[in-house]
Amino acid sequence: MKSLGNMKGKMVLVLSMMTVLLAAACSNESKDGVKGQATDKPAASATANAVQDPYSNLPKKVSISMFDRGKVSSDEGTYEKNRWVDYIRKESGIDVSIVPVPRAQSKDKLNVLIASNQAPDLIWEFDRSYIGKLVTQGALQPINEYIEKYSTSYKKYLKENPDLLPHITFDGKIYAAVTKRPITAVANHGMWIRQDWLDELNLKAPTTVDELITVAQAFKNKYPGTTPIVGANASDIYAALYGAMNSQWYVEDGKLKYGATLDRFADVISLEKKLFSLGLVDREYFTDNNNQRSNQLWTTGKAGIMLGQWLTPLNADLLKNVPNANPVPLEAVSTKYGKYGVYQEASPFIYVAFNKNMKNPKAAIEYLDWMVDKGWYPLLNGEKGVHYEDINGVAKRLNMDKYNKEVAYAAEYAVLRQEVVKPEDLVLQAASDPLSQRVAKLDAKALETALKVNFRRDIPYQPNFDEINVIRTSFDTFIKEIRAEATTQGEKYSGEWALGEIRKEWARLGGAKAEEIANKWYQDNKASFK
Repeated sequence: MKSLGNMKGKMVLVLSMMTVLLAAACSNESKDGVKGQATDKPAASATANAVQDPYSNLPKKVSISMFDRGKVSSDEGTYEKNRWVDYIRKESGIDVSIVPVPRAQSKDKLNVLIASNQAPDLIWEFDRSYIGKLVTQGALQPINEYIEKYSTSYKKYLKENPDLLPHITFDGKIYAAVTKRPITAVANHGMWIRQDWLDELNLKAPTTVDELITVAQAFKNKYPGTTPIVGANASDIYAALYGAMNSQWYVEDGKLKYGATLDRFADVISLEKKLFSLGLVDREYFTDNNNQRSNQLWTTGKAGIMLGQWLTPLNADLLKNVPNANPVPLEAVSTKYGKYGVYQEASPFIYVAFNKNMKNPKAAIEYLDWMVDKGWYPLLNGEKGVHYEDINGVAKRLNMDKYNKEVAYAAEYAVLRQEVVKPEDLVLQAASDPLSQRVAKLDAKALETALKVNFRRDIPYQPNFDEINVIRTSFDTFIKEIRAEATTQGEKYSGEWALGEIRKEWARLGGAKAEEIANKWYQDNKASFK
């Protein structure tokens, strides 16, 4: 009986195998019954692969935003089509299209594109809080799974730089790709002074706010018709010196407080008002929105102190127009509250986020992998032998005019990069002509000076919540208006008066609730801050 049972089992097994083989043979026939021809239905393995990876068969197309700074000359093309966009497409293997947005109105333009479902696949900004705002609006999608599944180079980079993770994580998920800033991008604002003017007056560079005012008054008396202090970033620099920037939260007595609501902000406005009242700043600087007048005063030798960027092309123009001028970087001056540096950026550089409506995130990851691996270098330096030569690993510019025209505009295409720069590299990079070398040496010194005093940053990144973001939109506008009113009007409109008005507006907009939310976030996250 046992033997018969085994035989029956074997017969059933054979019949089953024959059935499978017959079914396979039938499935290999076309609708016309011709064996060996392809069928309309994909093989089981192909179907499984398609389910596992829905992006494999899609076109490798990706669109990405770009800041239009008006730097592409007509014979180079446009931001959408030029030699570097061609390079990107050819070398990356991705059909990349560029969506320019005006730098001065970039967020407004991106908001319109997002609202109309016309935003590019990749949206980037320097501002983490803006990316966070888009996260809360549901305009972006998390990218953890894409990095894990499709990335090689960027995944490796992120593992080597885990300190970046908190900056790109929102609600427990990664929403952006980012790389570290070189120190040339960490340093941001900077102060400059005419050393030749100091020498003529036998004065030393100011080290305190009071000395800054004294030197500016001496410049005004000695050089009538000039403007002692100019600069696009003047108001931010005043606020940074006092540790009270209206874009920053500060830890005061263990709690977060918004910069513009601090007692110190009254001192900021008082300083600005005093400089204006004494005629030490241009009386039109509140309406000089494009900084054209400020720049002209500096480059024509009609100003003694500039509050702007540490790295500026304005010095080259100044030295062309006034060869005997001697601009030098000025270290951040101290106030009665101590010595705080001028604004410096946090370590993360460009935040590259994924549009929730993106069609092919796999292609986007492949593009970013290529960029962070090797794509970024030519975008910053140009073509070897044409725009630069390699000197001990540093790309030395061969001709600055040619570089500025043909390469400089391409830098921001390099949204991810592994760039490491030392101050002395700036001199090696510069062209060999005397003016380029002189400016480069000034830049190297300015970089060291800008980083010498740490900018007061109490938390590594700002809290991001709808309640805070909504307030910021109208509150920043109010601060600008009240600052101008206090600065340009009579004694009644003091720094203390302005601070009172700012605090009332903060309360009206829901500042108390914003502080409550910010402080809960601070308590929940401060252990992870480094």
